[in-house]
Amino acid sequence: MSDTSRKAGNNMMKFVATILVAALVIGAVYFFLLTPGQPTGPQTQPSPHAIDQTK
Repeated sequence: MSDTSRKAGNNMMKFVATILVAALVIGAVYFFLLTPGQPTGPQTQPSPHAIDQTK
């Protein structure tokens, strides 16, 4: 394996690793910061056909 091939292979692995890390960071930011939790706005009334589970 020539030095050029070895250098190209190492740089491709760095490129793939960089894309993987960027995807994981973007996924973590979305999951932890942008995923909505409990709604804080005005609550809507349930459908009249919904099962009453308050009993």
